[in-house]
Amino acid sequence: MNFKIVIPSYCRSHIICDKTLRVCCQLASIPQQLIYVFVLDCQKNSYKVEVEKRNFGDINLISAPPEIPPGLHHMRNYITQYFPEGEHLLHMDDDIDDILKLYIDESITDPKKSTRYRLFSCCNSNPLRQGQGIISIFNNAFKILQDEHIGLFGIYPVANGYFMKDLPDVTYSLRFCVGTLWGCINDHSIIIQIEEKEDVERTLLSFQKYNKILRLNNITIKTKYYKTEGGMQTESSLDKRKAAAKASCTYLLEKYPKYTKLYTSKKSGIYEIKLSN
Repeated sequence: MNFKIVIPSYCRSHIICDKTLRVCCQLASIPQQLIYVFVLDCQKNSYKVEVEKRNFGDINLISAPPEIPPGLHHMRNYITQYFPEGEHLLHMDDDIDDILKLYIDESITDPKKSTRYRLFSCCNSNPLRQGQGIISIFNNAFKILQDEHIGLFGIYPVANGYFMKDLPDVTYSLRFCVGTLWGCINDHSIIIQIEEKEDVERTLLSFQKYNKILRLNNITIKTKYYKTEGGMQTESSLDKRKAAAKASCTYLLEKYPKYTKLYTSKKSGIYEIKLSN
């Protein structure tokens, strides 16, 4: 295994054990010593008690200095500076239920049938894995980053095999790398300025510097975006999130007019950014 796993967490000592640590340690058998969980200093004791109680006591539990301001992008920036330049880092959210891979069931011949496009876990003993567990998948992704001189890789953001079916397994063009799970060759020059859409900004910063983004379009995650209790959204009402999203979109549109377009989600009313080459 040629990478470390880093997980920022906030007010979720129980959830991280139920979800991401369970996936990494119990399902995927990743050594706990290669996992780094970053928390606020005032929450470290509660996390320490919980991870030890749940037999995750060998992970590295790191508390950010008190001077680090609240906000996910500030914690991400701290993590970037914490590790040496060039370190291989797999960043994960603390509420991931599973990591999934697309499998096309050739026994179903109708290409319009959604059941033809199945998602299976990369983290258990499912025979459809064919040796492609998450350690193998992400070792290979980091090798591509190194060989092709790319700084960032991402995954398909939504667990929907039908949406994934027409994409190449791997692409190098400008495609959004969702903040829930992404990997990088650590680069101290990648500094995030905005709280909402921090993953969009990271994608653009990396593409601007390296001219490529590696995305694994046949890999996705099972999670509940913005629905799990705790996390950074604990401190933010929907109105505040909408305002922050609008400000972030304005910033991105002004800084990257060549690559960004604005649209508004009808369901949530939150401003979003679409990327285009």
